[in-house]
Amino acid sequence: MEVERGQSAVIDAALIAPILILILLVGYMIGSSSTNVFFLERNENRYAQDLTYSLLKSTVRYVTYEDNSGNHIVLEDKTIEHLISEDLYLREKGNVDLGSLRVGLEEKINATLRNMTWPTYMYSLHASYKGVKFVIGAGVLPDNRMSYTTYIDMPTNQDKAMLTLYVWRVR
Repeated sequence: MEVERGQSAVIDAALIAPILILILLVGYMIGSSSTNVFFLERNENRYAQDLTYSLLKSTVRYVTYEDNSGNHIVLEDKTIEHLISEDLYLREKGNVDLGSLRVGLEEKINATLRNMTWPTYMYSLHASYKGVKFVIGAGVLPDNRMSYTTYIDMPTNQDKAMLTLYVWRVR
């Protein structure tokens, strides 16, 4: 009977020891700073992508601007994606008052983006189409930042505009 207990204890120890070592290693990896940095960077890169999609699908209820002839243009219930493509299209055609466009469209986009990121993140939205570009948010980008680039349809549905959202943590 004593021999069986001894053998049982040896077998138990041989089975339990690797499990304990594995648990300790996993705990060490989770607690190590490089692993935490890896998971933080991965989550923040995903944040930039998710933020871009959420921004583009956000709807603005009422937007106005003036064309070069002084006509008052009203857009109701448009997505940010639509407003960005409209902005780029109008700039490329050159038949819009840029001051009115900045106040009417770009400030609405900026306010929406600011509400989605403040107070933890800062942002810089870069949109371009056929050599026409505009930036909303911070103009100077820090070295440590995340970004996500996507392409959006233009009003003509034949072309695509490039959109890059840069995001960085400030808190």
